[in-house]
Amino acid sequence: MGEPNRKLPRRPHADRPGPDEQILKKGGADLQNGWLARHGSLVVTDDRLIFVPTALDTLLGAKRREIRLDDISEIERWPVSPNSGLPPGGKRPRMILHTSECAYELMVGDLDSWIDSLERVYVLRAKKGKAHCPTITRDGYVNLLLVEE
Repeated sequence: MGEPNRKLPRRPHADRPGPDEQILKKGGADLQNGWLARHGSLVVTDDRLIFVPTALDTLLGAKRREIRLDDISEIERWPVSPNSGLPPGGKRPRMILHTSECAYELMVGDLDSWIDSLERVYVLRAKKGKAHCPTITRDGYVNLLLVEE
């Protein structure tokens, strides 16, 4: 199938989370698309993910990025298994969010916890009638939040 497009779309800054949006999870993240890593925080709400760069990275040209949850077709863990040893090339493990226009590479503090949380957000959205759910690509890991009793 080939390598997915990693080039970030040219857009103005995304809106910050508004007062009407419930923040479900927030944490430090690095957006790794391209040669320049962007440092900041990642926020997930009911409808979108927002990457907010640090003040210094904003001065260097980084933008707030929005990824609509309905636009994500796949959430990929790289490497696919936490038990696969050291990743090739000395890269840190990361979460890759695939959309039709771009694959966003994000390094987050607790990778599997973030993927668990996103998986849970999609379960909660389904209960509200929002049926879209992306493919979750990872092996050798059990999400305790979604295990049946």
